[in-house]
Amino acid sequence: MEQFIYYLKVSLLSIKRAPLPYALTVFILSVGLGVFFANATFYYQLNSDPLPGKSDKLFFPMTLIAPYQCNDCRPPRALSYSNVQKLAASDIPSAQAAMYSSAGYARLTIDQPPTPARVRVTQRDFFQMFEVPLLHGSVWADDNAHNQVILSRSMALKLFGRTGVVGESLVLDDRNFSVIGVLDEWQMLPRLYDANGRNHLSPTEDIFLPLETGYDLNYLSNSYSQTYDDTDYRQLATEGRSGALHQLQYWVQLDTAAQQHDYQQYMQSLAEDEKAAGRHPAPINNQLVPMNEIVDYFGDDPGDIKAFALVTLLFLVVCLFNASHLALNRYLSNQYEFSLRRALGANRSQLQLQMLADVLLMTVFSLLGALLIGYAGVSLMNALLPQNSLFSTWDLTLITALILAALVCSYLVTLYPSLRASFGSLNQQLKE
Repeated sequence: MEQFIYYLKVSLLSIKRAPLPYALTVFILSVGLGVFFANATFYYQLNSDPLPGKSDKLFFPMTLIAPYQCNDCRPPRALSYSNVQKLAASDIPSAQAAMYSSAGYARLTIDQPPTPARVRVTQRDFFQMFEVPLLHGSVWADDNAHNQVILSRSMALKLFGRTGVVGESLVLDDRNFSVIGVLDEWQMLPRLYDANGRNHLSPTEDIFLPLETGYDLNYLSNSYSQTYDDTDYRQLATEGRSGALHQLQYWVQLDTAAQQHDYQQYMQSLAEDEKAAGRHPAPINNQLVPMNEIVDYFGDDPGDIKAFALVTLLFLVVCLFNASHLALNRYLSNQYEFSLRRALGANRSQLQLQMLADVLLMTVFSLLGALLIGYAGVSLMNALLPQNSLFSTWDLTLITALILAALVCSYLVTLYPSLRASFGSLNQQLKE
């Protein structure tokens, strides 16, 4: 340890003799790392698994049970109420929930100004399937219609100024509801349970409303809806339940491969029955899409983030070449010192340890610079792409990755000078 501290002191003395070239090397490396890390932050968060250990058990059943004729058609991006009821008749899934996104205005009394609210119209299994934490209260007792809502923690604080509001009432779009639950702090990233139209980039909803209540009160989907007949979308309570109005996302939990196989067979039988009844003229096309593949399936993967990540990776490579060139110039200016140490008996391993001390110092300085530049880059991207601002958080995994990247890049920058110092011809070095 004492010897390594000595090597650090030698490295610091070397920096003091030529501070400008060293500072320029660190700056170039910091810029490359910082810009790359800013984009890698978004890429990592967008492609992370929001439910590790469970996402491979959650599936979106896609079926072409619709009253139109087509060839090579993909199933609609959402299901109708009647189709969901047919799929939900199976007891194969461990849990299942239909849902859609809507909007409304909430307030405590009719006399107060309304507050805009994002509404998730769903069923009780939603909270179990997606591991939604409850801070107070509980979910609905069943999937029937209830004039009861569950609030997000932020919405409870916004309306009531506190979270312990179970049993309180509020007005949602001029109708009275009682609060039966309040969520704990929760933000699913990415929000894969609603991937239609890049909604997986959106924040968590403010209010959760029972599905049957949403249909009874004519809450329309604000993300995706399409009708394949003359269904009046303003009559959800009647025509919306029986017609071909597709607006529901539907998720099932299939814990085993056997369940997945059985459910696919169930979907096939259902489609064949619908076809035999004349309600399904198109060729059968069923898909059971895993949760982590739903964005790619819908074609809503944000390619701009991938493109930025690739460009910044190439930029980092260019920065490494430039920093390595500067480091080589530093080596050449200090070549006589290395040669003299070799002539006095320093072996190659000792020179390598000296280089490791240089690497350690460069890692520390470049890491500090990269953190500052990365933070500035993330802030800039939040301003340019505000819809991606939810994915700009740093966690321990990202910070650890940055530290390792700075260490590897610093080593690569000093690798060639290290080899020249350790394995070059001593006579030639002394002559130079």
